[in-house]
Parts: sequence; C-alpha cells; structure tokens
Amino acid sequence: MLRRLLIGCGVLSLIVMMAPAVMAQENHHPNEVIYDATVAPLIVPTGSDFAPDPGEEKSADKAGINTYIDVTENIQAGVLTPFYRFSPKFAMKAHVPIIWNMTRNFGGSDINASGLGDITFDGEYTHPLATPGTRLRFAASVKLANGDDENTVEDDSGFPVDMPLGTGTTDYVLRGQYAKSTPKKGLLFALMYRKPSPTETVSVVGSVTQTTKDTASNQIVASAFGRKRINPSWWAHMGLSIMMLGDGEKITQYSDGTPDFDWGANRAGTLIDIFPGVSYALGKFNPFLGLRLPLSTSFDNTRGTDRNVAFIFQFSYRPDSMN
Repeated sequence: MLRRLLIGCGVLSLIVMMAPAVMAQENHHPNEVIYDATVAPLIVPTGSDFAPDPGEEKSADKAGINTYIDVTENIQAGVLTPFYRFSPKFAMKAHVPIIWNMTRNFGGSDINASGLGDITFDGEYTHPLATPGTRLRFAASVKLANGDDENTVEDDSGFPVDMPLGTGTTDYVLRGQYAKSTPKKGLLFALMYRKPSPTETVSVVGSVTQTTKDTASNQIVASAFGRKRINPSWWAHMGLSIMMLGDGEKITQYSDGTPDFDWGANRAGTLIDIFPGVSYALGKFNPFLGLRLPLSTSFDNTRGTDRNVAFIFQFSYRPDSMN
C-alpha cells in the first residue's frame, strides 16, 4: 500500500511541478478567453465516462454525481453534475456551474464577480459494442440562460459594471463518444458540436430604433483521452482537445431604412490544450487531479489571446448500480 501511494505521489508531484514552467511561457493578458462552464466538463472525461474493462462485473451506475473544478489566475469555478440512469442505455445529467470568483479587466481596473452560471441538461444514450469493454455514446444537451448577472459590482473609480456569469443565450450541444477499456488501459475519443442562439439588443437614438443581433461562434471540439493503470489503484492520464471556433455574426439593423451595419465579428480561431493528470480508485469515490496546459491559441482578430494554465480537480461518486 505504501509503495502504491509513493508511486502516485511521485507522478502527482511531477504534474504540479510542470505548471510553473508552462506559466512562465504565458504572457498573461487580463482578458483571457472567457471560461465557459458549459464546455469544460463536457470535454474532460470523468472516471465514469471511460468504459468498464471486460473483467469488471459491476453493472452500469444507476445514480451519482461528478464534479469539475477549474482554477486559473483569474477564475475559480466548479461544475456539479448529478446523473440518473433509467436503464443501462439511457441517462439524464444536469451540469450546474458555480463560479466562486471571476476577475475581468475593464479600462485598466479589475472587476470581480461570483455566482451561478448557466445550467446544462443532457440526455445520453449508450450502445455497447460487440467487442467487450467498448461503448458508443450519444448525447444531446441544452444550456439555459439562467446565469447570474451582477449589476452592482464597481470598478476602482466606483463605476458600476455588468458582470454576466452566463452567456445569456439558450445553446444546443450534440456529442458523440467512443470508449474502449482493458484491465490496464482506457481510451476515449469524442466529437462535440455547439450552436449558440443569438442575443438581441434594442436601443433608440432619436426617432431611430437600432436592433443589434449578436450570434456567438459555433464550436466544434475533437478530443482524445487515455489512461494507463500504474498499479491496482493509480491511473496516469493524458488528453488532447482541439476547439475550432467560427466567426460568429454581429449585425445592427435600423428602423429608418439605413443599410445594416455588419460589425465583422472575426472571432474564428483554434484552441489546442493538453490534459495530464492522475486518478486514484477508491471504489465508489474516484478523485482526479490534473492540469489544462494551453498549447496554441489563434484568433483572426486583435484581442488578447493568451490563456492561463488551469489546475483541474474532479471526483466521481457512484454509490448505486443498476443491480
């Protein structure tokens, strides 16, 4: 037992030691890419997302809860994901983001906010394949526009600034996964598509009504995650995600017949991250600790593109099975 703990602690120490070196390579920009509590827990798998290996006789988990906690220099947030399985093939999940602190820079002043983010609901279908230890999963999700909007936060000069903790839109997500496990290894490949709905702002200037419709970028995320058993209790993890963003669209229309004004959103870009980590099997309770290391951030516009390293903590608690 002591040997297992020493091995696990050694791997964990290596992961933590990697963070300062990568952070030193990042030129921090106060307006980093906005943390999105909708996408993050859908990209990084929990222990329950990997297929059970063929040697496990345990049936599918009937109910439980997963967590995702993401800590960067500017954002400390978590997502609680309770789930319930109606049968071995059908399950429902809810992703509830809780943002303890979000810091943004406006006009040279740091603004802080905290509260509840947008809740996402999943419907999931699992299809076991003929090969033991393999699964296909398909999920459809809807994100509600219920996130808090802090209107009373003030900057250093006392000027009130709105700090929305959600996108203010109803978004739709489709996701497919292929999972394969053996007693010593696990693989999970996923492809996700997210379509945001537009927001609309109406203002009146004189006798002219201006209507601005802003549609955020569609997102396509491809990811691959693997884990390898170090010993009966410890797993070493490594993952890669590639997020591709479209331009989006922002157009203002005028009631007096003035031609539409296209703002040229130019939000297209690609984000590439890697996810090293370790997990420990404790039966019904499985903790995970890792990092999100940004490898590449590219955008067509001139906004700040640097992103921070994130410390990630997860655990899966699965107290009940279908049997």
